[in-house]
Amino acid sequence: MNNQDLLTVRPGMLASALATILGRRWREPDEEGHLTCLPKDMIARLDSERMVGCVTFACSMPKSVLIEGMRTGGAITDALTVNPFLAPLLEEPDAAVDCATYGFTSADGTKVIAKVNQDNTLRSIRLENPSAAYCEPTLPIFDPSLTRAFDLAMGAQRVLPRNNRGEEWSGGWTLALPPGIAPAEWPLSPCNGHPLRHAFTLYLPPEYRTKGEELVALCMFVDDQHEELSSVEKIADYFATPLCPTPPDDSDLLPFWQHRQGRHARSCMMSDILGTQFCAIWLTQREFDDELRLPPRPVSELLEDPPFWAQKYYSDHFYDGSLYVENENAIIVGVAHGSASFDPVASPISTGIRADDPNVGRSPREWESECAVSGYIKAFSERGEELNLSRWDSIAHLGGTMQPQQGYPEFGPYYLEFEEGFGGFNFGCGNAQLDLQQMKIDWACG
Repeated sequence: MNNQDLLTVRPGMLASALATILGRRWREPDEEGHLTCLPKDMIARLDSERMVGCVTFACSMPKSVLIEGMRTGGAITDALTVNPFLAPLLEEPDAAVDCATYGFTSADGTKVIAKVNQDNTLRSIRLENPSAAYCEPTLPIFDPSLTRAFDLAMGAQRVLPRNNRGEEWSGGWTLALPPGIAPAEWPLSPCNGHPLRHAFTLYLPPEYRTKGEELVALCMFVDDQHEELSSVEKIADYFATPLCPTPPDDSDLLPFWQHRQGRHARSCMMSDILGTQFCAIWLTQREFDDELRLPPRPVSELLEDPPFWAQKYYSDHFYDGSLYVENENAIIVGVAHGSASFDPVASPISTGIRADDPNVGRSPREWESECAVSGYIKAFSERGEELNLSRWDSIAHLGGTMQPQQGYPEFGPYYLEFEEGFGGFNFGCGNAQLDLQQMKIDWACG
């Protein structure tokens, strides 16, 4: 990505054009259109038609580049000489006291606003389409049709049968291998090209099958969070470009073209603010009952050393035994170390109805005013403490009272909350939430 190309961003630019400029840095905006993938000294928001509605430049600019006759760091007197329409604006009541505001409306209707420091240099330049319509945040809801929350528990670690798994595995499992995922469908990291690690396969109660009654389970994969896997620039750039219908000329990129062609139709790629990749795949009953599948082994000169999880026992890979066993004293003899690719070892998941949770069907939110819309009661509010809503301590649960380590994500009532040990994650001693409708993930350290 050439940072100077970002100075060409203007209101009305299509999101696809901005994505091309950003390359592999591109991330989809939040539900209100705010972009979080830009450099910290640049702000932009997409409107409801996925065009740039407004953009603010606070970055340093070369002397040869001007935006409406101005550049950040330049003198306001120079800008006034170049642009006679530029004039002081009335300050808003809550405006910063250490700067002045200038602006005008350009011939194409763009609203131009410049913030000027006390030394008369330009601090920032904002361009805005005054007629842009933006997506509003989703209001927290109460869904009276959702009447049950579920606590999830992990059984003792044991060998996971490749097929004909029986009743003890009917709720799913953590670690080991996924069922029914063909090698071509197994998600690869768009940063380094290696397979993502299977974290868990969860069989969902009917209430939480948000993508259709026939999609009964969810497989979760993750970039390894327990080792530093370097990004391969050529692979990352290839994943960031639109998929071509014909194979690439470079044979080293062919495995990744084949992967993108064959990716599972119901896979949902997600990433966090650190760039860690997650992938959730919705499964039918047939896929859930299918035999376990091994990860693919792409062959390319571009690939660096494979991740440790595919080569080691869990006891060698995970720094903490609690990340791969629920109870180290209850492990079946002979499988204490566990693995994914050798003799797959997993912990079976069981599901139980959570009793007397007043937050079932209600969207959790950070602020009391928002909680009042759905009737959600925060666990550590005065009312929540009266009801002892912090009493639930399962390693994972579906719906009901959320207990994030930090802020509340703007998720609906159909969500999964899980701790690090539910699949061997690294959340800095924190936990994560997965919205099963929006298919978004959020986590925070403890």
